[in-house]
Amino acid sequence: MYRYILNVLLLACLVSCKPNEGKDVPEIDLHHSVVLDEDKLLLGKVKYMSWENDSVLVIVDSNQDGFLHFVHLSDKKVAEYGKIGQGPDEFLLVGAVYPDMNNCLVLFDVNKQECFMTQNGDEGISFRSLFSLADSLICFEILPVQHNYYIVTGLHKHNRFTLLDRNGKKVGDFGEYPYRDEVERQVDGFVLGDVYQGRLAANPSRNRFVQAIYKAKILTFYEQSGEHWNLIKEIQESFPKYKYNSPAIETDTPIGYLDVCATEKYVYALYSGKNYRDDKDAAFSGYVIEVYGWDGTLQKRYLSDLPLKVIEVSKDDGSLYAIAYHPDPVLVRFSLFGQ
Repeated sequence: MYRYILNVLLLACLVSCKPNEGKDVPEIDLHHSVVLDEDKLLLGKVKYMSWENDSVLVIVDSNQDGFLHFVHLSDKKVAEYGKIGQGPDEFLLVGAVYPDMNNCLVLFDVNKQECFMTQNGDEGISFRSLFSLADSLICFEILPVQHNYYIVTGLHKHNRFTLLDRNGKKVGDFGEYPYRDEVERQVDGFVLGDVYQGRLAANPSRNRFVQAIYKAKILTFYEQSGEHWNLIKEIQESFPKYKYNSPAIETDTPIGYLDVCATEKYVYALYSGKNYRDDKDAAFSGYVIEVYGWDGTLQKRYLSDLPLKVIEVSKDDGSLYAIAYHPDPVLVRFSLFGQ
């Protein structure tokens, strides 16, 4: 009888005692310094930021000629590339850009469903087409990983991620969409693919990646093992409100993660937590940067002194760069050394 009572008490403790969900992790205030002001770097509607190499940041701006800003941090010079149009070296709608293993930028034109790579020449940077996607694939982002493969997110009927080879041919798929309950689990994959869109980031070795969901507070960590990608951990803290037959999200649903970036040690996720109904402008910026280990454990929170749109971190985890509203968009830096 004593053993039975002890087991019951232990079970009750396991069921009722939940982890602190990161409540006890340190929260650290960050204070910015301006890298380039509006006179040297005029920005519009910034979409994304990434590294070309250790000293050059690439900012994807609004869709007009020169929408790719290459910021050389060593001498604070800016070069602009990218033309809007239907031509072979022109783009219609570029979202995210990612460096591959050789520090060549990979760009994906969502409207053309075509993938490009930058190449350096005597006249600066040009673009060459890598491949166009099959009509059956509707994709949002393409992330370069090891061995000239690409992980793709989009409107996928059955699996969350698609794996492409160097020629853009599908070689596999994996992963399940998040779901609130068994009813949502049965929702059409095209609807789930729209609802659970998110930003991707990989470690420099390209054998791990994370997806940060835009319309929910969900982070998903994956790691490569041989030819397979295995789920490390998925953190589900909130779900979007929507009718399961349509991807339209209710306006009081808090925005989740605005951006994510990563190093070999950590994942940095910029969180909003505000909703469109209460403040449509503030919802699309965030003050909180959550820092995770690759095992999915929350390590700390950084609190910015300015609202941020996109972020990128140096490989040594020493500097965080961001596009902040000051009140106009401006490139800023936060020192993380000793934090």
